[in-house]
Amino acid sequence: MEGLVYPDYETNKTIYGLACGLAKFFNVKRSCLVNPMEFQGNKLVFIFLDGLGWDLFKKINIEINGEVEQIKTIFPSTTSSVTSTIFTAQSPGEHGILGYTMFNKKLGGIINTLRYNYVGESISDSLKQYMPYNQAFPVRPWLYETDKKILSIVHNSISNTEFTNTFHKDLKRPDLISLNGYHNSTDMIINLVKALNSYQYDGIFVYYDSPDHLGHSYGYNNEYQEFIIYDTKYVLENILKVAYKFKNYTFIIFADHGQITVKKTIVWNQDKELIDMLEIPPYGDSRAIWFKTRNNIKNYLEEKYNLMVLDKNEIIDKKLLGKVDEYVLNNNMGDYLGIAKDNETKYLYTYRENDPGLNLRGNHSGLTYEEIYVPLIKI
Repeated sequence: MEGLVYPDYETNKTIYGLACGLAKFFNVKRSCLVNPMEFQGNKLVFIFLDGLGWDLFKKINIEINGEVEQIKTIFPSTTSSVTSTIFTAQSPGEHGILGYTMFNKKLGGIINTLRYNYVGESISDSLKQYMPYNQAFPVRPWLYETDKKILSIVHNSISNTEFTNTFHKDLKRPDLISLNGYHNSTDMIINLVKALNSYQYDGIFVYYDSPDHLGHSYGYNNEYQEFIIYDTKYVLENILKVAYKFKNYTFIIFADHGQITVKKTIVWNQDKELIDMLEIPPYGDSRAIWFKTRNNIKNYLEEKYNLMVLDKNEIIDKKLLGKVDEYVLNNNMGDYLGIAKDNETKYLYTYRENDPGLNLRGNHSGLTYEEIYVPLIKI
């Protein structure tokens, strides 16, 4: 459809190609659909700036002594899906994390893929008592298979969640695969410098939750934009100072998606006719929504809402999810997928009166230019 940007799993100048390159760099074999992205040297720092889309990155207007490229992320363009691809070198259709919330047949309901609980629950990680994350979803973290020594540096608020532990810890080899938490951006940089000065790691991963966190609260395209740009530029400048100093490491800086600032909210709960046609509530994300139903709702959704609606065969034909495994097809995907066609609407099913999702001004997961294109920086 005109105006939408489709992901690409057939070239390596993409987030998927980057993921395959990381697995190869750390001596892990994966059956990727592309030739993996190549990296120089034998030690790597890879830094994930959540929500830094290409359009916002260009507005930062920072001079970089290195390679800078515009690349495509995966679909859906959301953090849990991209993180799963980065640390498994699997396409979304293989690892099954197809949105912020996902139906999971093994667990018998819709779950929050980051908090690992049933949607509407207040306690995070309540589902780990039933099964670990990597049994609920067919994820294959390559960290479990590498022979290299790798440190992950993430914010304290997520440093011990089931999602983080799945992709960043190996309890059987804590001397090889380890994780540190930080308090703020300055503490993050200090932790990185300490790790580099120790000369003991083959790979160091760093995750920073902004500008995404700020964008969700305030949006990118308004009077607050200059402050978000200032904060992001400050962090990026400090990262570059470190990269220029420690020349024995190759630095890779990338993002998972960009954001659009919404002007309109569709609340699915208000459409009783639609809800009555569904087997379970809509799930997925705010701009890429899955529907499970025995009814043909394609025309209904397209005529009433500004959505591109695809059935399973169309999703596979358009290669939105890369390679799609039978398990994901039958256990995680809905019967229909609705994708926002504009850059100003979000779609939400609420589980309580004051659902926090209602207040998010910045959103993503769709196929617009702002959501799909991200920077890739190599130093």
